[in-house]
Amino acid sequence: SMKINRLHDWDVSCSEAVAIQEELKGRLLLADEPEGVPPETMAGADISYSRHSDLFFAAVILFSYPALEILEEAFWMERVCFPYVPGLLSFREAPPLLKAFEKLSQAPDLAIFDGQGIAHPRGIGLASHMGLLLDVPTIGCAKSRLVGEYEPVGLEKGETADLLYKG
Repeated sequence: SMKINRLHDWDVSCSEAVAIQEELKGRLLLADEPEGVPPETMAGADISYSRHSDLFFAAVILFSYPALEILEEAFWMERVCFPYVPGLLSFREAPPLLKAFEKLSQAPDLAIFDGQGIAHPRGIGLASHMGLLLDVPTIGCAKSRLVGEYEPVGLEKGETADLLYKG
């Protein structure tokens, strides 16, 4: 099963959470592509919850790569008490996500999260934070932009636009 790095407590105040982010940011290793062999497995992870509930549902799906066949699915449900604070999402979502990852029989070579990576006010969003906790390369695939500016992305498959941010 997966080994989780216990880097800090989760029962913290918002100011302690910011200090943890500032400390962990220095440990991030940034790369456009994973070094060495290409990934053979990839995980996709997300959290779901009802707007008026503290019950969070975490899901992790492990895929073969590049075929994207489902190899494993893991789920976890728990109550979360950390408040909703923009920029501190990982302190709400990481604990149940970690429990789901712990149920996988193998660590993925790469993981994608519905959350920011380094495009974050302090340079360490959910995806980057989870990468340190899991010791796995991660990609943030967030629904909304927290920082920076970008040009419209084309409609063709594979088109990109750079996110420009001077933090």
